Amino acid sequence: LNVSVCAAMDNHYKLDTPFYFEQAAENDTLVIVAFGNSITATRKTIDQVFAQRLPSLLKNDGIICRVINAGIGGSHTGHRVDNQLFRIPHALDRLDTAVLAKNPQLTIIGFGTNDAYIDSKVKNGPSRIPLQDYQNNLEYIINQLQHIDSRIILIAPNPLGEKFPDFQNKRLTKYVKVVRKLARKYHTGLVDNFKAFKKFDKKKNQKLDDLLLDGIHPNDQGHIMIAEALRQVIVNQHNN
Repeated sequence: LNVSVCAAMDNHYKLDTPFYFEQAAENDTLVIVAFGNSITATRKTIDQVFAQRLPSLLKNDGIICRVINAGIGGSHTGHRVDNQLFRIPHALDRLDTAVLAKNPQLTIIGFGTNDAYIDSKVKNGPSRIPLQDYQNNLEYIINQLQHIDSRIILIAPNPLGEKFPDFQNKRLTKYVKVVRKLARKYHTGLVDNFKAFKKFDKKKNQKLDDLLLDGIHPNDQGHIMIAEALRQVIVNQHNN
């Protein structure tokens, strides 16, 4: 069983260094490709991002795997020409080489934070990737993966912390709703980080920023939550 993970990256905080990280496990039976942005990518300030945590979690469920982390900071769902703030290969630029070439049997996709972000910091300003284009891009990725019979888990991006104006999260919410809608439409798995982090925020003596490094990127506690949610969905799909 192969798993590709496309995870959402930050909007104006760019990854330290884009690179490919591979973690091997003995007797490989499950390949996980973590394909996304700086929320996916390893970070010097994080002990283990969610992709690094999956092998040990899944091993406890009898699933031996290796993880290939192909996260690149600043990445959105489109092509580089669609928004060139970060001159890097974006999702559609590298879908073939970073995901389809791995022939994954299960793909986890989690873009949205970069796509939704309003760089002008004006309430009604444009997002980096327009909402309809975001949906079209995700649907293209989903269709390409279903064409090779890959199972899919979509990840909805986590909310932004309190240092960001409310209108940024309101805009992001529209992109989160697209992820939820596509999960229903295409019968994919769903890990809803937006909902989970908001639920955490409502509990006594804890707040959203307890899960975040800088108002955008999850800290280790946040990555533990994401990894555990992914584990549950992966195990459920693996057993059905």
